[in-house]
Amino acid sequence: MSGAEAVAIVGLIASVVTIIETSRHLFDAASSASGLHEAFRAVAQNIPLVLNILRDCKRVQEAVDRQYNASTNQEEKRKLYDSAEAVRPIMERCRENAQDLKEIFEKVVPGDQASWLERYKKAAHAVMPNTKHKVEDLMKEILEKLQLLHTNQYFRSETEKRSSDLETAIAQLSDLPSSLPEDDGRYSHSGSGSMNVNAGDGTQHNYNQSGGSNNKQFNAHTQSFGTA
Repeated sequence: MSGAEAVAIVGLIASVVTIIETSRHLFDAASSASGLHEAFRAVAQNIPLVLNILRDCKRVQEAVDRQYNASTNQEEKRKLYDSAEAVRPIMERCRENAQDLKEIFEKVVPGDQASWLERYKKAAHAVMPNTKHKVEDLMKEILEKLQLLHTNQYFRSETEKRSSDLETAIAQLSDLPSSLPEDDGRYSHSGSGSMNVNAGDGTQHNYNQSGGSNNKQFNAHTQSFGTA
């Protein structure tokens, strides 16, 4: 691990801290968060825990870097290098999620709370096209990644002392109702033609389609289709 690599990893951790602090400032500066889904408040409440762990990690990594630079033992230097490299993918994923979370907060938290849901839908799709990014899932994955640091000998003590807080936070986020309405997948249709669904009570009225083949007409209060 060269000096430049050491600075890069410390800088990576510092960048995650900066991004998450921005999300906290956005939430704290909002004139009112009462209209937002409860997941936004739950995410904001977990930010101090994340920041404390990240700051401890930064301090530990700085100590690892100093030890690496001072050592003349190649075996020790290799272990220190491997430790730093093990931290890198964890922090890179945390940074990605933190950045997505910040972008959602920037577009959703400020402004008129009456229209927050539409802003949220657009922002969640914008951060990663074709993927729904819910704020509770982004924060939960950050916490889960930080949990992984307990397997690193240099970070173990700093993460284990907060293991209970991490487990509680992850469980609470997992129990939240979804912050984004989603299609429940009950009705699916592929191929040509129309699909007619009566999801509630009442009569399924006549349907008649002209042209084509395999056209059917049904009129019933109760209809069942299947194989015996």
